[in-house]
Amino acid sequence: MANIRTYAEVLKLKPNTAEKDLINKCQAGEPCILGDGTCPSEPSDSRTIRADILRYLLLGGCEDCVVDGRGVWLVGGYITGTLDIDYATVNGATHLIQCHFENRFDSVQTHFKAVTLNGSHIQGWFAQAAKIDGSVLLRNTTASATIDLNSATIGGQLSCSGAQLTAKEVNALYARGAKIEDSVFLDNTTASATIALNNATIGGQLRCSNAQFTAKEGNALYAQGAMIEDSVFLDNTTASATIDLNSATIGGQLSCSGAQLTAKEGNALYAQGAKIEDSVILDNTTASATIALNSATIGGQLSLSGATFDAGDGYAFWAQRLHVAEGLIWRGVTVSSGSVNLNAAHVGDLVDDPDAWPDRDNLSLDGFTYDSIYGVLDVEARLEWVKRGSYDGGEFYPQPFTQLAKVLREVGHDGDAQKVLTRREHLRLRHQREQKRIVPNGDVSVAFKSLYRDAWIVILWVMHQIFRRVAGYGHRPFRSLWAMLVLFAVTAIPAEMAWREGSMAPNSGPVLVSDGWIALAGDPTQVNPADAWGNSAPGKDWESFSAIAYGLDVVIPIINFGQTDAWAPSTERQWWGQFLYWWRWLMTASGWLVTALGAAAVTSVIRRE
Repeated sequence: MANIRTYAEVLKLKPNTAEKDLINKCQAGEPCILGDGTCPSEPSDSRTIRADILRYLLLGGCEDCVVDGRGVWLVGGYITGTLDIDYATVNGATHLIQCHFENRFDSVQTHFKAVTLNGSHIQGWFAQAAKIDGSVLLRNTTASATIDLNSATIGGQLSCSGAQLTAKEVNALYARGAKIEDSVFLDNTTASATIALNNATIGGQLRCSNAQFTAKEGNALYAQGAMIEDSVFLDNTTASATIDLNSATIGGQLSCSGAQLTAKEGNALYAQGAKIEDSVILDNTTASATIALNSATIGGQLSLSGATFDAGDGYAFWAQRLHVAEGLIWRGVTVSSGSVNLNAAHVGDLVDDPDAWPDRDNLSLDGFTYDSIYGVLDVEARLEWVKRGSYDGGEFYPQPFTQLAKVLREVGHDGDAQKVLTRREHLRLRHQREQKRIVPNGDVSVAFKSLYRDAWIVILWVMHQIFRRVAGYGHRPFRSLWAMLVLFAVTAIPAEMAWREGSMAPNSGPVLVSDGWIALAGDPTQVNPADAWGNSAPGKDWESFSAIAYGLDVVIPIINFGQTDAWAPSTERQWWGQFLYWWRWLMTASGWLVTALGAAAVTSVIRRE
C-alpha cells in the first residue's frame, strides 16, 4: 500500500468514478453514497475505492485537497487492498457504512474521533490500543476474522448489535483490557468464536440479549475480571460454550432469563467471586453444564424460577459460599441430572418449592443459612428437604437441620423446631452406628471383631431408641411424662392382679411372724390372706393396699407413698406374685432412667432458651 501524501500522487493513480465522487464529497463534508448504498459483493468502477486513496482522505488529505473536518463518510464502497492507518491520527469521524473490505483493516494505536462500520463486511479489524473519542458502531457488520480492540479506549459505546462474527481464530471480538466509557451492545449478535472482554472496563451496560454464541473452543463470552458499571443482559441468549464472568464486578443486575446455555462440559455460566450489586435473574434458563456462582456476592435477589439443569455427573448449580443479600427464589426448577451445592452459602430469604430440589447425594446444604422461609412451611416436607441435603460423600452433616430449627423457632413454630431437632439426632446417631459397622471379609479375627462390634451396635441402638422415645433426644422432654405413665400402668396392673390372687404380703418382719398373720397365711380357705389380715384388729392399723399408689411408688423414685414399705409380692403363692416380685425391680430401674432423661432434657431446653 502506497502512503499518499499529496493530491498529485492521487492524480497519478487516475481515480475512478467512485473515488472522484468520494474525494469531492469529503471536501464538501457530505456523505458519499455509491450505487444503491448496499454492501457490494464485488468491485466495480462505480463502487471500488482503493485503500491507499481512502487512507489519504482519512488522514485529512493535503493543502491541495483539504478534507472537511467532519471526516470521511462512505456508503456502499468496495475497498481494495489493505487499509493501514497504524499509529495515525484520523481527521474527523470515520463512517465506512455498508462497505466491503477486501483485506483486513489495520489501525494499531490510531486516534479516531468516531468509527462507524455498520452493515459492512470486513476481513477483521486490528485496532490494538486504538483511541476512539466517540463510539464504535459495528451494527449488522459481518466479520470473517477477529475484531481486535485489545487495550483500546472508546469514549462512547461499542455496538455490535446484529453483527455476524464468523472468525475462524480463537476470538471473534477481542477487547481485553479495553476502556469503554459507555455501553457495549451485542444484541442479536452471532459469534462463532469467543467474545473476549476480560479485564475490560465498561461504563454502561453489557447487553447480549438474543445473541447466539457458538464458539467451538474456549469461552463463548469471556469477561473475567471485567468492571461493568451497569447491568449485564443475556436474556434469551444461546451459548454453546462458557459464559465466563469470573471475578467480574457488575454495578447493576445480571439477567439471563430464557437463556439456552448448552456448553457440553465444564461451566455453562462461570461467575465465581463475581460481585453483582443488584439481582441475578436466571428464570427459565436451560443449562447443560454447571451454573457456577461460588463465592459470588449478590446485592439483590437470585431468581431461578423455571430453570432447567441437565449437567450429567457434575454440578448443576455450584454456589458454595455464595452470599445473596435478598432472596433465593427456587420455584419450578427441574434438575434432570447433576448436583446442587449450597455449602456455606447465605441468602436473606428462601422462597422455594421443597420438591424442586434434587434427591439425596445430589444436594449439599451443609453450612447453608437463610434468615427466613417464604413458601411451604410444612414440617414433613422441610424435613425431607434437609435430609436430602445433609449427606455428602457418605457423611452426615447435621447443620441443615439446626438451621431449619432455628428459623422455625424464630417464626414461632417451636413444636416443629423440636421435631426437626429430634429427627436430626435420630439420623446423626444412626449414621454414627453405621460408621461403627465392620463387614467380615473371610478373616476369622475380623469376623469375631465384627460380631463384637455388631453386638455393641445393637446395645447403642437400644440406648438411642430409649433416649428417642423417652425424651426426643433431649428436645421433647414432655415425652418422659408419657413414658412414666406407661411404666405406671404396666406396674399398677400386675400389682392389682397380685393383690386379687392373694400374692401380696405385709412387708414387715414382725407382722410376718405374728400369730395372726401365720394363721391367716396357713388357712387354705383364705384366697387373699392380706385382705383378711387388713380387716382384722391388728391389720386395721396397717397401711391399706392401693395398686395405684403401689405403681407410683415403684416407678417414681423421688416420691414415697409408703406402699412399697408396707407391701411386697410373695414368690410362694401364685403366678402374679412371682411375676411382680421381679418385675418391680425392672420398673424401678426404668423409673430412675426415665426421670433422669426427662430432667436432663428439661435442663437442656431451659439452657437453650
